[in-house]
Amino acid sequence: MKVRTKFAVLMVVVTLVLSGVVYGQLELAKDRSISGMQENVDQTAAQTAEQIDAQIRQEKNYVGFYASRPAASDFNRSGEFLDRLLTNPHLFAAQVVAANGTVVDFRGDISPEVRDETIGKDLSTRTYVSKTAETGEIHVTDPERVAGTDQHIVVVSAPIFEDGEITGVLAAALPVNEFTFLTMVKPLETGVRTVSVRADGKVLHESQAAFDESVSSSATVSSTGWTVRVSRDRSTLNARLREVAVMQAASLALVLSLVIALAVWEYNANIRQAEKLLDGFSALRDGDYDESPELASGEEWHQIREGFEDLADALAERETELREREQRLQVFNRVLRHNVRNGMTVVVNYAEFVADEADDQQVRQAAEKIATRGWDLVDLSEKARRVGSAMEGEESGPVETDVSSVAEDAAEAVRDDYPDADISVEADDQPSALAVPALDAAVENLCENAVEHNDDPSVSVSVEEVADATGADADADDPQWVRVSVTDDGSGIPEHERAVLTEGEETDLEHGSGLGLWLVHWVVERSGGRLTFAENDPQGSVVNIDLQPAEN
Repeated sequence: MKVRTKFAVLMVVVTLVLSGVVYGQLELAKDRSISGMQENVDQTAAQTAEQIDAQIRQEKNYVGFYASRPAASDFNRSGEFLDRLLTNPHLFAAQVVAANGTVVDFRGDISPEVRDETIGKDLSTRTYVSKTAETGEIHVTDPERVAGTDQHIVVVSAPIFEDGEITGVLAAALPVNEFTFLTMVKPLETGVRTVSVRADGKVLHESQAAFDESVSSSATVSSTGWTVRVSRDRSTLNARLREVAVMQAASLALVLSLVIALAVWEYNANIRQAEKLLDGFSALRDGDYDESPELASGEEWHQIREGFEDLADALAERETELREREQRLQVFNRVLRHNVRNGMTVVVNYAEFVADEADDQQVRQAAEKIATRGWDLVDLSEKARRVGSAMEGEESGPVETDVSSVAEDAAEAVRDDYPDADISVEADDQPSALAVPALDAAVENLCENAVEHNDDPSVSVSVEEVADATGADADADDPQWVRVSVTDDGSGIPEHERAVLTEGEETDLEHGSGLGLWLVHWVVERSGGRLTFAENDPQGSVVNIDLQPAEN
């Protein structure tokens, strides 16, 4: 992407970020304001519910106190007892009911006909009688509407005890209004706040005002289950938020103007120079180390130009050194792979001739050791040749590879060289993986290494899908791998050679096995995989090559 394009994108990003910050601040201010108002409304609703609950407890205590007095159980004087009870202006009417549900007396704001009709009546099925008589607790009934009015009343009933037994029930009716339970409701209602009280769908109090948009909260009266709902008008808050939005938009416009002015200056002062510098780096990449970009006259750009020229000189020197080193390596490689191999072949042949022709036992043994050691060096030279051939042309990176076919071909190649070895392969319907083409040489080398270090070799090669976690710890997002495992029952891989498998560290190449393990390490590293090892039970080793699936 061009520098100017990146710069344009940066300006767009800056604009979006600033816009996002302004919008976020507006939303944050809005949320905080609404949260503050919501918290206030929540507190008001909770306090109102607590106040109503406190007033209900007060009336319950009043009725309970009278029910606990000795005069309450004297049913012959219940009229006088109820008259004293009704001196409380909040009470609407009161009854004394025997434990069997028969009304003993009935006083209050009622007509004589209703009183006469009620006295002696069986009210045992009424909740305030049955529940209080059964539990011995003070009970408050659900509100009931008075016929023909919007007024609701509740009945507070308390047990009458005599000698520890419930002998009756004292029931007092109270209206639900601002003089009894709703004394806090009216003062709370203002031009910007309303309060409503409901009980099981019945409206005990409802404000007449209504708002287009409001913040509301509900609380429950714990002793009766009534619901108190407080609402507050949001119009004032919305107006204040609109003012904040206008101020922030103006601030954003000012900041964006400054950013645009800075962008124009930055482009003229630096972006054009950066483009020239990039052209200079392109020339360095192409090998033109004489390139020197013409930059602006500022002190910083002068220092950058000097640094560029120093870098070009250093790269030129480095390339010359690498070219000379590559030439030396080519010479050494040719000597080791060809001259040493050919020379050692001659030495080995003469050593074997001496061993066959010598009569002296010590001479024959010495010649045989020379021949054995010589053949080891010939094998080492051959392995070096194979490693070099396998790794040639691997700079292109991993490609999609049929791992199952690679395992089968590698095992077949080792069987041809070691017909007495038992080599099995398990690789049915396994997915493709990403690997460099030299993967077959790496697998073949592991199989060959397992066979060479075992008198009665048995090697198995398997290809399977694995994840980083298994069993109860497994997760769908765990990385998936295609694993090639080479398992043998030999003496295992020596500790000094395992370092090649896990870390790529230098190891002893005396027997030639280290070169093959280097090959395995390089193949796995260039394939983007991982290399691990484990002990085989009861003996031997397991070498795992994990490759990334091709579909990833």
